[in-house]
Amino acid sequence: MKKIVLGILTAFTLSAVMAQNVSVTNTFGGNSDNTGTSDFLKFDEDWNKADAVVGDRIQLDVSSDKLDSRVRLNIKGDANFSNALQGYANFRPIEQLNFIGGNKFFWKWTVDGAYLSAIDDFLNHGKLADDNGAGVVVNISPEDSDFGFLFAGAAGAKSRLDLNFGAQFFIKDSFSIGVTAQDVTTDARSFGAYVALNGVENLILNFGYTYNLTDSGYIQGSQHAAQVSVGYKIEDANLSLYADFLSGFNNKSNYDEKLEDFAELDSGIPFYGAFRAKYKLNENLDLNASVKVNHYLKADENGTTVTVYPYFDYKTVVGTFRSGVRVRFDDGYKGFNIPFSWQYKVPVKK
Repeated sequence: MKKIVLGILTAFTLSAVMAQNVSVTNTFGGNSDNTGTSDFLKFDEDWNKADAVVGDRIQLDVSSDKLDSRVRLNIKGDANFSNALQGYANFRPIEQLNFIGGNKFFWKWTVDGAYLSAIDDFLNHGKLADDNGAGVVVNISPEDSDFGFLFAGAAGAKSRLDLNFGAQFFIKDSFSIGVTAQDVTTDARSFGAYVALNGVENLILNFGYTYNLTDSGYIQGSQHAAQVSVGYKIEDANLSLYADFLSGFNNKSNYDEKLEDFAELDSGIPFYGAFRAKYKLNENLDLNASVKVNHYLKADENGTTVTVYPYFDYKTVVGTFRSGVRVRFDDGYKGFNIPFSWQYKVPVKK
């Protein structure tokens, strides 16, 4: 992993020298959504307060005709430096051919249908070259054509052989179909198929299926999982509405290499729902409200957690400020958090 990080930094340095665009984005504060830390202030149901959390996320982006790179440093403020330095470099000797390497690919080379609009994130299984290692991406999008094709083959940054493949076909302003196969050399292999319908202006409509879902950021790992994301922007009302749904098909978790099987979940079938409304009050102020629900279908007990999060984004000449109140419910009221972040972007070179 250290060699990969060193390679990222070397490639980043070279690309910075050759770059046409260089920018620095800094995000300061405590917000689990965008700073790499937990929320700034936390209170339980009895108003007991945990220690305040403040961290910083520094991100450098460079791009040129042949290279684009991103390096991100997460300073969590709690002496935990695991995965603190993340990044990738993407080299294009010709327009159609890309070589990518790093320990974090972020949103680079993802299939459209794996996008979750309410969460504003991509499922990791929707990444054509997985999320780290080294790979090749062929991007065929003929000039003056309304269609395109992408294919990727990659090896993950693991001690054992970890091969990953992905492909996507799309017709502009119509639809895209993407498939992925990750870690195919082991019994813990995963497969995904995703569709995005984008033929209607201002409408997001994505569908997906994942076999052996290991990305447990939103629902518990599952043998079979489906996802749906829908969003619509009502321009005349300055209002955007989004919803995501992820659910397992049965009560089996993702493949366990130690058990050599899919373990059963006593808690039931995992389900996740997210809803977000965004209202643009004026050019500088956006008002948002989100609700996230984790639930287990066919569970013997309730097993439901809910998070309600109204927040605002206020844009100024010195950056964007975000804050709100994140209220937690789990078999009753469990307390609230106060996130806070300040993000600003500085173009260094254009």
